[in-house]
Formats: sequence, C-alpha cells, structure tokens
Amino acid sequence: MSLLVGIDAGQTGIRAALSDGTVGEPVAGVPRMEHDLGPDDVATALLAGVAGLGLAARGGEIAGIGIGLSGFELISAAEMQRIAARIRARLDTGAPVAIATDGITSLLGALGALRAGVVVASGTGVVVLGHDGGERWAHVDGWGSLLGDDGSGFAIGQAGLRAALRAHDGRDGSQPLLAAAEARFGPIAGLPAAILRDTTPTSRVVASFAPAVAEAAAGGDVTARNIWTKAGEDLAHSAIAALHRLFSPGVPADVALLGNVWNAGALLREPFERELIRRWPAARVVPAAGTSLDGAVVLAGEDSIGTVAGLAWRG
Repeated sequence: MSLLVGIDAGQTGIRAALSDGTVGEPVAGVPRMEHDLGPDDVATALLAGVAGLGLAARGGEIAGIGIGLSGFELISAAEMQRIAARIRARLDTGAPVAIATDGITSLLGALGALRAGVVVASGTGVVVLGHDGGERWAHVDGWGSLLGDDGSGFAIGQAGLRAALRAHDGRDGSQPLLAAAEARFGPIAGLPAAILRDTTPTSRVVASFAPAVAEAAAGGDVTARNIWTKAGEDLAHSAIAALHRLFSPGVPADVALLGNVWNAGALLREPFERELIRRWPAARVVPAAGTSLDGAVVLAGEDSIGTVAGLAWRG
C-alpha cells in the first residue's frame, strides 16, 4: 500500500500523520520552528515528527511527503533540498517532498482539497491564505507579532494586558482585566519582568492571556468586548484583502476558519462575519474540513502545487 506522509511543523510543536489515518503523538523535546533555526535543525525536528509513525514496521511504499513549515520564507531553495535529502535518506525513499508555508497546509486542511477559497488561521499568530482554484495565491498578514498578526491570540492578549496596565496607572483601562492579569502573573508592577522571565516564548505567554480577555468580555466588561470586536474586524479585513486579490467583486467565495482563537465563539465570529458580509456579501463562512496536519497530508499528494515563490517548494 502506498502512503502519504504529512508533517505539520509550527512554532508550538511538530505533528505527523499518514494518509491511512494514523496520527503520531505531538513531539516534545525538539526545536520548535523558531525563525533562527538552520536547515539541519529543521530537518532534525521534522525527522523526530515522523519517528513515532512506525513506518518501518508498516511496509509499503511512501508515495509523497508534505510538510507545512512555519518560517518557510526564511529558508532558501538550496536549504530545502538539504532538508528533503535528509528526510528521504532516513525514510529510505525517493518520493517527492513538498515543503510549504503553514498557510498553504492550513488552506488545504480547512477546504479539504486544493480549491478556490480563503482560510483565516488564527492561533498565537495569524495567517490568511487564498487560492483562486487556478494558479493564483494571496497571502495576507502572517508578519509576526512585532509587525502584524492582527486578530491573533497574541494581539488579543497584548491588548488585554495593556488595558490592565492602563487601569493600574489610572488611564481608564479595565479593572476586571487588571484583576485577571494579577491572578495570572502576580502583582501588576512586576508584569513585564514576569513575562520576560518565563521560559515559554514571549508571544505564547502573551497569547495565553486571551482566554482571560474572553472571560472578562463574557462578564460584561466593555473594554474586553471591544478587544474581541476589533480582533474579529481585523481578521475580516485580512480575509477581504485576500478575496479582492483573487476574485471579482460579488463573486461567491468560501471562507474557512481555523485555529484555537475561534474557540471564543460568537465573541469573535459575530464581528468577523458582520464585517466580512458587509464588505463582501457573497462570502460564505464554511466549517473547516480539517486541520493544517490534514493539509500536510493533502500537500504530499497534490502534484499540482509546485514551487511557488515565498509559499511552496517541491523537489
């Protein structure tokens, strides 16, 4: 039996799966896809991801390998070749290897295949990716927490913590968020130091405050609710930007939502859908068919996705 291997390599961990439905345990103790990793470190982490799949014991032929890689745009074509060569050697296969930005694997997973539409993937960061069903792609945001990621868990958590600090200073802000920040991090005067001392990457520490912002909003705090409203509108603006780059105005298009920030439910979805439909009435918000890991498996067998500058490499 021929198998497709999918690897989802993000900044929070590495996961792998096979086309027969086998899913490996998330891998701990390997480098996350931080943006300063070299190709050998990346290859080592990816190989750790497939180690738990028991490929040697299964037999059968590997027909393709698909990898969704955070930080794809920072790796050269020559480095992609090195990564692919190490993976082929370890798996004893000559199968083609496709490596793509995690935006592509998010789209393939959410839409279930390579078809026209847009995926809005919001977790700690944000990436919005669209495809016209032909050869055109649109990549929006995904610029990282310093320069972008509008509507992300980081952006929501940061806005909540800023509101807490403003309340402490007497600059309006939010007393419920101040209380929540002190419950999470200790005395507010030590908040910056507490975040910087944490061994977890700062973006994830800040994003971890987003659920507290949701709790405050559910409790009636206007500042917290406004933070979620702005996040929903920001994500809608990114989706609309992708739609404008791919389709003529008024053309129906599917928009799928992916990522744990959407677990906030109506708090985020209502402002998102309201702004999306206001500016693109023919948009259809559809449930995600799967995750970026599912999309990595799809990528492994999707020969029509070749090398796309800044988005995908196949070799």
